[in-house]
Amino acid sequence: MWQALTVHYSYGGNWTALFCTGALFKAPPPALQSEKIYLFPNSFGYDGQLYHYIAHDPLFTRGFSTSVDTPRYRYRRILVPGMAFLLALGQDRAIDAAYIFVVAGFIFLGAYWLSRMAVLAGHSAAFGLLFGAVPAVLVSVDRLTVDVALAACCVGFALYVREQSPYKLYAVLLTAALARETGLLLIAAYVIYLLGKRRFRNAMVFSTAAVPAGCWYIFVQLHTAAADPGLVSLALLTGFIHRVLHPYPYAFFAAIAALASSLDLLALAGISGAMVWVFYRGFRRAWTPVTVAIYLFAILMAVLSKGDAWSEVYAFGRTLTPLLLLSALDGRLPDRCFRSSPCWRWIRGSDCRWEVRFSTSHAASSIDASHRSCPKLVTVNFPCFTPLAAISRSAIFRISPAFPFKTITSRQ
Repeated sequence: MWQALTVHYSYGGNWTALFCTGALFKAPPPALQSEKIYLFPNSFGYDGQLYHYIAHDPLFTRGFSTSVDTPRYRYRRILVPGMAFLLALGQDRAIDAAYIFVVAGFIFLGAYWLSRMAVLAGHSAAFGLLFGAVPAVLVSVDRLTVDVALAACCVGFALYVREQSPYKLYAVLLTAALARETGLLLIAAYVIYLLGKRRFRNAMVFSTAAVPAGCWYIFVQLHTAAADPGLVSLALLTGFIHRVLHPYPYAFFAAIAALASSLDLLALAGISGAMVWVFYRGFRRAWTPVTVAIYLFAILMAVLSKGDAWSEVYAFGRTLTPLLLLSALDGRLPDRCFRSSPCWRWIRGSDCRWEVRFSTSHAASSIDASHRSCPKLVTVNFPCFTPLAAISRSAIFRISPAFPFKTITSRQ
């Protein structure tokens, strides 16, 4: 809906404006002149324009790679452009619509998986709508980048790990590696987790999820020139620190520029919060597939060099979405760390009423008059953590030493 309104009122109904093609960038391929691509004046555009060209020429057969800044780097992210090409059956007139449909499909898939996660955690399925607030999703909606696919795969990864669905998990990992090269970190995380659990055969099987991506990378290597985007630096956290100390120079009025810079700092604070959570989980020696994944994405954040990756909030927001998203999914405090705190007792401290029915476990002849075989109802009040947590300290525990009778409990 937002895209339709924006295209109608801001770009005169030209849907190619969503790819954010800049007039100062390389000229669009001549074969796409019939599309009448919307050009933003005095702008170099954004990444969506590059994946637009890739979707029209995914196999290097039409020479569109000359309109891409770093073909070897961009063509690795073939999932969204490739799916658009296949969905449109290679027809130029249908590829743009197919591309938008694929992006919308990954948004729906991510929201669906997140709602499943919420239900498993005992929350409302409506929490799945929060997927629309994920940085990579917002950028993909606005400028049709491919990062939404990896964001959805991160949620699918967490879901199928929890559900222990190996086939679905394998499919998600295979897809993530083709969405972005950083998707390989999900495969590495799960393989490392399995190795830590000494499940070597499973680790070997899941490592093969990287094979399709590896084959595609080799194909791209053979058809493109060498390129080094220079996104990694061994000087840890230099990109993050440089971004904090050197705000983006917004070309707005002073008040608006100050507000935008403040929101950038808030976004950087969110990344800092995710890093604090990573260190906390590491200190607790947490070892799950999701925690191993956030460890690896935290390392990625630390080695990202200053430059394009940190240039503005759209750049680092979508690049580090897996770190933020997986930290949020992992961020539910462990039961033992929180449920024993006074805060939890204050939040959930309403007493639970337990009915305890006593029935004899002995023969009727051995029961005296004070302990008839008919059930006796006793009401016990006890602070409610959860049924499973309270059951061990319920009336069963307190009364069974005094009375040698079986008990049946039910929460009222």
